[in-house]
Amino acid sequence: MYVPEDRTAKAIIRDAALELFGEQWPAAASLKQVAERAQVSQSLIIKHYGSRDGLVAAVDTHVLGLLGNALEALTDTDGAGTPHRFLASAEALRAPATTRYLAHLLIGDTARSVEAYRRVQEFTDSLVRRMAEAGAVAGDTDRAQLSVVLLAHELSIILLRDRIADVLGADPVGRDGLGRWWDTIDQLYSGTAIRRPSGSPGP
Repeated sequence: MYVPEDRTAKAIIRDAALELFGEQWPAAASLKQVAERAQVSQSLIIKHYGSRDGLVAAVDTHVLGLLGNALEALTDTDGAGTPHRFLASAEALRAPATTRYLAHLLIGDTARSVEAYRRVQEFTDSLVRRMAEAGAVAGDTDRAQLSVVLLAHELSIILLRDRIADVLGADPVGRDGLGRWWDTIDQLYSGTAIRRPSGSPGP
């Protein structure tokens, strides 16, 4: 599980950069702006992160770590408290700037974006392997396909959280909405939510 640094000067700089980068995207934000947002000197940023690229890399690692926590909660094999663990993990990603940053990072067309998505997919692959070792994956399941689908589902509820809430009238990752979301997903994946119309030809 990823445990971020909290209120150290280094963490304050990282969080200020994440907020600013989420508003403007890294290429449009200067170190001077980050320093002003964090209320520190530019030299302190260089001391902690070495360069602007180093700061961007640290922010990438931070948001991917938070996403990894939510993925890990989703694939918890004992099932104990999984929705609540997911809720807590997703809450850390809820800030609009964080969501925008993560969306830009994962769907961008730069080498950095491609690498970030691969890192998340590889982490999801490792979680599916753990699930399989615990007997939580059916033997005839295509694990590579399962891993991709799990990641796509996870990203949809996190990155589209506000839009989904607008349509449903309830936060899908809130305390009330999460249970209903989980029930619907269970019905969908078990094949009980969508049925073949009576009289329709078979496959």
